[in-house]
Parts: sequence; C-alpha cells; structure tokens
Amino acid sequence: MMKRTKLPGLSRIEKSPDIPTLVMNQIIDLISQGKLKIGEKLPSEQEMTELFGISRISLREAMKLLEAKGYIESRDRKGKYVKSLTHNVKSSIEDLISVNHEKIWELLAVRRLIDSEAASLAAKNASKDQKKRFDKILERIGVIGTDNVLTSKEGGKLYSDFFDILADSTKNTIFVHLRDTIANVLTGAFPYSRKKLSRVENSSRDIVDQLLRIADAIGRKDPDAAKALTIEHIDYIEKSLRKVLKEGE
Repeated sequence: MMKRTKLPGLSRIEKSPDIPTLVMNQIIDLISQGKLKIGEKLPSEQEMTELFGISRISLREAMKLLEAKGYIESRDRKGKYVKSLTHNVKSSIEDLISVNHEKIWELLAVRRLIDSEAASLAAKNASKDQKKRFDKILERIGVIGTDNVLTSKEGGKLYSDFFDILADSTKNTIFVHLRDTIANVLTGAFPYSRKKLSRVENSSRDIVDQLLRIADAIGRKDPDAAKALTIEHIDYIEKSLRKVLKEGE
C-alpha cells in the first residue's frame, strides 16, 4: 500500500457540486499559512486523490484553477510546484528597471523597508532551527572566505539565503513572498551588482560583518537592533553602489 504524503491541514472532501473549488481553497490555505512554501512540490496526482478522496478529473480541474490564479505552476513532467504570489509583479518590476536603471534606488528603498521589518519580526519569532540555519550560512561564509562573498557564485547564494531565512523567520508568509520577488529582481535585473560592489575596498568583509551583527541581534531577541542593523546594511549597499557607479561614469 502506498505511503501517503503528510500535509497537515488537508481533509477529505465529502460529496459536493463544486469539489474542484473546495480542493483549491484547501491548497490556497496551506500556501497562505506557509505550510506549502514557494518552490515546494505538491504531492503526486495519485497521492492527492487519495488524500482528498476524490476523482482524478476533479483534482485536475482544481489544479487548473490554481494555475489560472497563479498559485502553482507545472514544470514539464516533474509535477506541480508552489509559485510566488508576486510572480507577475516581479516581471513588471524587471521590465521597469530594464528601461530605467535608476529604479534600482527605488528597489533598494523598498528592500530597506521590507528587510528591516522582517529582521525586527525575526528577532521576535525565529525558532531554534532557523537560528541554526543562520549559523550554518555564516559558518559556510567563513569556509569560502569573507573576501570572496561578492566575487563567488556561492557567496552570492549564501547572501540571498541569509535574507530568505530572515523572511521565513518572521512567521509571516507575505514577507516570504515579497522577499522572493525582491531577491529575483535583484538577481535577474542587476547581475553585475555584486561585481561592482566588489570594487569597493573591504566591501565583502564589511557586508559579512553586517550579516554577523544582524544574526547576533536576532539571536539576542533584540528587534530594535536587528531592524537598525539591517537598515544600516542596505544604506551601505546603496552608498557603495552609488560611489562605484559614479566613478565609472
């Protein structure tokens, strides 16, 4: 007998004239609660029909509704995956920045607001497991070298992972989706950002030190310090980018 996938919150559906909508609403509820995260794969079609106690036809109709509303996406034959709720917004922001590069400053202003509030909430809500994840990232940064965070691909990923965990630690799924959008816009629209920042003397070490201080404030459960240090970090990035871009004119 097949072992059923554990998805807390799902319940079998009794006979109803609109089964697909009931299935859709349960999946949306799991996404909104953060029990199904961005990029996470949904159970297989067979597993979900057993979990819900419905037919494949009804399930497929529910999946079509979820895709149409932008909650999930199909990845060839790999299955269904949770999609960022802000995917369409991300695309429009990328288009805007590609036309006017000055919009990066507006994007950093948004990040300053979102990441600083996320840091404050993380200091209040981060679990022991999430604090350990921060420690693992910082330990890995130590392995690759603090001078290499801006110049190596792994360093860039570790930096992004740090702020992904920060958003996840808020216990607020909206922050997670907003963070996903901003991270993708920064990575996709400005792949040269880290390279330009690396021209600033000691910038890589400074950024690592800033991340260490943010993580320390979260570990001490000091929301005010975590917020202030995150603002200081974004200010540093903007100041450094403005400086190096001005020198390149």
